[in-house]
Amino acid sequence: MIHLSHITKTLGATRAVDDVSLDVRNGEIVALAGENGAGKTTLMRIAAGEIDADGGSVNREGRAELVHQHFLLVDALSIAENLALTHRGFRFTTRRIIEREASAIIESTGIELRDGSRLVAELSVGERSKLELIKAIARKPSTLILDEPTSVLTPNETTELFRVMRRIAAEGAAVVFISHKLPEVLEVADRIVVMRGGRVIAESAARDTNVRDLANAMVGRITEQPSDRATAGRITAIVGVAGNGQAELAAKLRDEERDAGHIPEDRTRDGIVAEMTIAENLALKAKRWNAREAARHAERMIALYSIRASGPLQRAGDLSGGNQQKVILARELDRKPKRIVAAEPTRGLDIEATRFVHEQLRSAAVEGASILLITSDLDEAFALADTIQVIYRGRLSDPLTPSEAATRVASLMAGVA
Repeated sequence: MIHLSHITKTLGATRAVDDVSLDVRNGEIVALAGENGAGKTTLMRIAAGEIDADGGSVNREGRAELVHQHFLLVDALSIAENLALTHRGFRFTTRRIIEREASAIIESTGIELRDGSRLVAELSVGERSKLELIKAIARKPSTLILDEPTSVLTPNETTELFRVMRRIAAEGAAVVFISHKLPEVLEVADRIVVMRGGRVIAESAARDTNVRDLANAMVGRITEQPSDRATAGRITAIVGVAGNGQAELAAKLRDEERDAGHIPEDRTRDGIVAEMTIAENLALKAKRWNAREAARHAERMIALYSIRASGPLQRAGDLSGGNQQKVILARELDRKPKRIVAAEPTRGLDIEATRFVHEQLRSAAVEGASILLITSDLDEAFALADTIQVIYRGRLSDPLTPSEAATRVASLMAGVA
């Protein structure tokens, strides 16, 4: 249980959380929805005790665990060793014992993650996300807070996660689910809280609302659906269960096609330099450096891409995950490359930002760019692509039209021809 009363928090020039009061009770799943920069993650970091509020009070019962979008893992260690670092019950004797105890912990969480001897550096982004979830659940918190957990999961993995969330809530824990995916919010939550501009602006039981009402509450106006897929030009989508070679394919193309626009799967590792400013990140592929020109260019990109920032000189690492993604998109797409490799381009973005990204990719295709979209979001693939291929164990299926893929994609993703 967590009780937040009149919480305020200012980050730089931004009032990130503005007089928010919220209760999360034991045994319920509360979804926290809102656009990027709405204050959701900041509020939950305060709830979990990671940062202090400027004003208001926090009362929590027991331990709160916050599972971040950004992974807190040691790449050079194995799955089992990463679990051992954060679990007091481990016996640090032999590697075999550590791996056996890790296997038991993984099994107890109800989350599937094979072979605890594998190095974290070798895991897909989806597998890394699952390991973070396992770390948190294994500590048996009284409150579990999940920040965009499904953004890197396949549909089957999402179903698995929801089953685990329901079980944890049924056992008496409070669960907070931060998400931009409104159908998922409605599927799993008991209660939905919407934030905008640092404030709570709507709250209701999940059974008493719908996607459209939530979307309108989030953005403050009627939100249209994405435009028809037929407007997109040469876009090929590659879909598949995480760990089947998507990351390796994107890395290979990044090495071989240096002039292409690249939107990486892991933005914090491969997309931005957290210690550098927004202006510096946007100029990483510029032919020359000029501080004044870089600042002017950054101001234009901040406005064009609706990047919520205090200005061009703000550290990129201080931005929310969605706004970091927008910086990457601005840098890569503004160059008008003829080839674009977009790996999970809308991961962690809210509905308005997702629609904007989709529009930018469609526009680039119409202007002649060849786009390879690597995505775990089947809805995104069908919304954007005129050709779909399935990757399974490192091999690509024959190109399919969306209508062909609609009947074959599930079996191909499972390895059934």
